[in-house]
Parts: sequence; C-alpha cells; structure tokens
Amino acid sequence: MHEREYFETLCNTEDGVFIVDGDQHILRWNKGAERILKFSESEVLNQECFRFMAGKVSPGKSHCNSNCKIHGNMLAGERQKNCDLLTQAKGGEPVWLNISFISSPNPNLPFLVHILRDVTREKNTEMALDQFLADLSTPSIRKKPDKPAAKNASFSRPSAILSDREIEVLTLLAEGLPTKALAQKLNISHFTARNHIQNILVKLDLHSKAQAVSYAYKTGIL
Repeated sequence: MHEREYFETLCNTEDGVFIVDGDQHILRWNKGAERILKFSESEVLNQECFRFMAGKVSPGKSHCNSNCKIHGNMLAGERQKNCDLLTQAKGGEPVWLNISFISSPNPNLPFLVHILRDVTREKNTEMALDQFLADLSTPSIRKKPDKPAAKNASFSRPSAILSDREIEVLTLLAEGLPTKALAQKLNISHFTARNHIQNILVKLDLHSKAQAVSYAYKTGIL
C-alpha cells in the first residue's frame, strides 16, 4: 500500500485524526479533526502540530512543545498509552481530548498518527464531581447546627437569587456543556451565555463554573 492510500485509510473514521512527520509537521488532518478543533486542513497543513494543539495535561501544566516526549519515544519504537489533553479549538473554546497514538512501522518513513476523541463533557463533569467531593471534605463547609428559621426564609435560599434562565444555564453546565454548546442549546448568543455564567458567579460569589456546579449540588439548587 502506498503512503497516500495508507494515510487515507487511517483518516477514514468519524474520530478526529491528524498525522505528523518526523519533524512534527502536519501531513494530514481529517474531517473529524476539523469538526472537533474547527481548523481546516488547509490552515494547518505543513505547520508544526504543537503550534495548533498547545495541549496541557491540566490547566496549568503544558505538554505540547517542540521537544514532545511522546513524539520522540514513539519514533524510537516505544509504545504510548492514550492520554487526555486540554487544548483550544479555533476561536479559543477549551476542548478536552482523549488521544491515541499509532507510529509508523517503517523507520525510513517516520510519522505519528493522533486519533482524537472529544471528551470535554465527560471531563467537565468529572472535574465538577471532584471539586464537589473536595468541598465536602473541607472543614469550613461541614454541617453546622441548625439555626432558627428566619422570617421570609424563602428569600434567603441560594436558588432565590438566581433567575429561571440562570438556573437553566447552571443545569446545562452541570451536564458538562461548554459555553458554545450551551448557547446553541438555549438558542442564545455565545456572548449572552457568557453573561449568564458571569452573573451566576457574581451572585454566588464564586470564581469558576466548576465551583458553581459543585455549589449548586451542595446547596440543593440542582
């Protein structure tokens, strides 16, 4: 099988696929990769992969660079387990990817195949749950003795300070939807969705969507 046919076979899947050569230049970028990361093949072809991926294993820990360990190890004949990376789609939307790797069987024709699956929803849900469990173990939020109910107590409930639309937005965040998908689900603009999220954080005095989801479960908003 010729190289072109081999690459076509590897790219013939609904999963995202891109293929790089021994110098990390992108040789192929299939329709699945375009759908997930929003870059067309013409935009990335022959470019260094790390300049588009800029992947991180966690929000503060960079992974993709010119000295990629995975790339070097696999070209040296070592196998690599799949891994999760945080990157950004075109336009800046954060995307979590689960990536599997296939290396060339021919040492004279080095290339590395990346198979991409969008796991953003699952990862956001996992992180929200982790934050929720971490909050439960924090002494400052352990259950305190009940206090006598105040008059008009219904107005002091956390859900009372959020609008119906904001609770709807919070529910979709809890399902793991990123801002863009949330906006499409509610048939509102991306800008309006961001404003709703920001209003939720301000009203609840929180700093992240994960904290908002955790707080919502903890206080019974959701």
